[in-house]
Amino acid sequence: MTTMKAFFASPRAAVSVHQIMGIIFAVILVVVGLVMLPLILDQTASARANSNIGYFQGTQAIVDLIPLLYAVGVLGLAGFVALVTLRSN
Repeated sequence: MTTMKAFFASPRAAVSVHQIMGIIFAVILVVVGLVMLPLILDQTASARANSNIGYFQGTQAIVDLIPLLYAVGVLGLAGFVALVTLRSN
């Protein structure tokens, strides 16, 4: 029991309001990104259906990667925000 009190009393275990708000902001980023994902999927599908999308062979393959890059970008940004807020003092 005394170790539990010592754990919560230590300054390393304390979580500031700034850190909590940063984590909440990262979660909001993920939720908004997931809400907008169907819009990205729809726009890339309509771009891929266009017959004159480009003259290069791999243009449609690159357009197919846009939703993946969007999802990775949203998760990476949210992870970066969470990491920065947890490391800040």
